Amino acid sequence: MTTTNRPHPRFIPTLTEVVDPASLNSTARQTKPDVEAIISQVQRQVQPIFERRLQQELEHLVRVLVAKHWDDISVKLQTEMDMFLRQAVVDALASQNQANRQN
Repeated sequence: MTTTNRPHPRFIPTLTEVVDPASLNSTARQTKPDVEAIISQVQRQVQPIFERRLQQELEHLVRVLVAKHWDDISVKLQTEMDMFLRQAVVDALASQNQANRQN
């Protein structure tokens, strides 16, 4: 590090002499963040993520509800079909037996 032979200043101001303390308060007030503006900005950034998650949850809910109802309906229709099939076979055998008796 090199030193120069410059003369030292006769007066070096203190920090309070360089910066007016009263200006600090007004500067702090001017640079104070607008909380509502920040909240609005963050909400706009987060909104697409929220909407995507909401859509995912809705799709999951629909799948669960449809699957449950699908299972319920499937069991009900299978039972009805078995009952109709049994009745159709019984009716067909009865018709065949009656036709055989008439011949």
